[in-house]
Amino acid sequence: MSSINSVATLPPYTRIFGPVAARKIIQLLKLYLLLITVGSAFLLVARQDALQIFGLGLMVPGGGFLAHADICAGSGIGHIAAWLSSVGVLALALLIWFGTGNVLLPPFVWFGSALWAASMDHGAIPPGVIPNVYGMLALVAAAGCLSMLAWFAFAGRQRRIDNDYLVRQTARLDTILAAKPSRQKPEMSLEHLQRVRFALDRALQPLNEFSGFEQRDQFQTAALRYQVNFLAYGIALTQARFTPALGGYMRDAQSKLLHKQTQHRTWAYWALENLWGNLRWNSDPTARENIMYTGFVALQMALFQASAGSQEFSKKGAFKLVHPNGKCYEHSFESLLSRLEEEYERSPFYLMACEPNWVYPLCNTMGAAALRAHDAQYGQMKWAARVSEFRRHLDAEFLDGMGRYVPCRSTYTGLALPAIGGAMPLAMPCYFLNALAPDLARRQWLLLRRQLFNSHGRFRRSAFWPIDTGNYGFSRGSAFAATALAAAELGDACVYQNCMDALEHACPTTFSDRVAHRSKASVWAHGVELMARSGGLDSFRDLISNPLPSKGPRLEHLSYPDVLVAAAHADAARGTLQAVLYGGAGDGIQSLGVSGLRPLVPYRVTGASLTQVVADDMGEVRLQVPLAGRTCLTLEPAGAL
Repeated sequence: MSSINSVATLPPYTRIFGPVAARKIIQLLKLYLLLITVGSAFLLVARQDALQIFGLGLMVPGGGFLAHADICAGSGIGHIAAWLSSVGVLALALLIWFGTGNVLLPPFVWFGSALWAASMDHGAIPPGVIPNVYGMLALVAAAGCLSMLAWFAFAGRQRRIDNDYLVRQTARLDTILAAKPSRQKPEMSLEHLQRVRFALDRALQPLNEFSGFEQRDQFQTAALRYQVNFLAYGIALTQARFTPALGGYMRDAQSKLLHKQTQHRTWAYWALENLWGNLRWNSDPTARENIMYTGFVALQMALFQASAGSQEFSKKGAFKLVHPNGKCYEHSFESLLSRLEEEYERSPFYLMACEPNWVYPLCNTMGAAALRAHDAQYGQMKWAARVSEFRRHLDAEFLDGMGRYVPCRSTYTGLALPAIGGAMPLAMPCYFLNALAPDLARRQWLLLRRQLFNSHGRFRRSAFWPIDTGNYGFSRGSAFAATALAAAELGDACVYQNCMDALEHACPTTFSDRVAHRSKASVWAHGVELMARSGGLDSFRDLISNPLPSKGPRLEHLSYPDVLVAAAHADAARGTLQAVLYGGAGDGIQSLGVSGLRPLVPYRVTGASLTQVVADDMGEVRLQVPLAGRTCLTLEPAGAL
């Protein structure tokens, strides 16, 4: 097990690919050698020109068009253009495969171009083409081998440099991760409350309405389900830090966002992805290889229970996915986690795949955090039994030569997408890893941190991708917010403040009807920023491992947005409640309830119309509170000193 105060070093760089990835890549190479063998048989044995050209197309993507390529003739130039087009379409097919999991499209394009070229009937293959093709294949193979050897030497040297750097940084860790948890009861400013309203306004609308959400696509990072996820995470973390003694609209918001995940429009994408990625017709998004729904929703439930104390979705069948054809898939917090565990056992990479057949380390840390939270909430040891294998596969299969976790790896081919996207995709795993393996989180953060400042110690805003992950707009807002989120969790106050300043500069705050928002940032980025503003040193880790107690006084039955709660903290042992309120629509007298009191016990009250009340036999009272700016409300048993 890792130490919370340690920093892991990188494992020695002894192989370019992990054992599982290497086996997958060898299988891929064998498949390509089979294509070359079959293509050679057509090319060298067949007597018909069309079959020979088809064989050439099997050996090289679009290769059949090269049979009559000639820069000195119009028809030859046309064949070159056709080859370039086929290569471009194949590249697009590979991009769609990555983005949607459509595993059928790349081979369809490859074989389709081979058939197209063979159907053109432009005569026999000119002399010299065949040896040139084999010469080109040999050159490509040699270049690939040399590149791998060069990369191996470079990465091995870089790994040693990185480990030396990590050892030096560990010695000064207290000055880098210098933020300390506050001993005072946290309270939101009025501006912070107005930022929370951005999320609450979207959460509290009717379940089948998605006003204020962005509709881009349902396959990639702008998908509706991710907006719902991260707004919910932001509300949960806000409640846990600032208003743990508030039920009412904060609890309702989290519940409604989970119910929004059951709306068919949020999971309709899976029927297609499962069909063209897994070749299966099953529209249940939790059925197989879907960490980005199963794991993300499970984490949403985990944070709901940890922050609000609600067991709503732990009941069997509480999370119902109803298809328009009438079919119903019933799930619960427990059943979603069972699916995660089943996938761990089935996956050759141990980590669970998505999109389908692409394994994302970041997404798996989120699902694993849900599993660990469940253990903490129910006194189980499911995560403890899996943490060793999870860590081993994470480092063995998903670290690149630069010591970074790759964005994703294909379960079919073993190939990984290179690290793109600037700081954000490197920062976010640190946040979730801190709840699972803090030594790995610190290692990844220290390696990333050196990229964020230049040699003069100035913050490098160019290190952040200029594309907003949440809506594909031209903005660094999501990147700044996500990196600030990780910085807050790890206690890096310097990076946090630089990111928040850069966020305000790039996406200035505007106000509309007393709601703060950033017009240049996506809904997803707003959710991530809310998480960052509710963060602090190990705050996410603490909430996952130590869910908040549900006992004690709690504010209930508030009218939103007429009453906004900036702070609500209770002491269950003493039976006291301290809250700070604002009038969301202006000053005036507002009614609210308090539950969790001792039945039939008198309470002293400050900040309400009455100075003393008696709890009813259910331990509840109603209060009339005159709101005037920042209004403090306290309750304590009348006999307390």
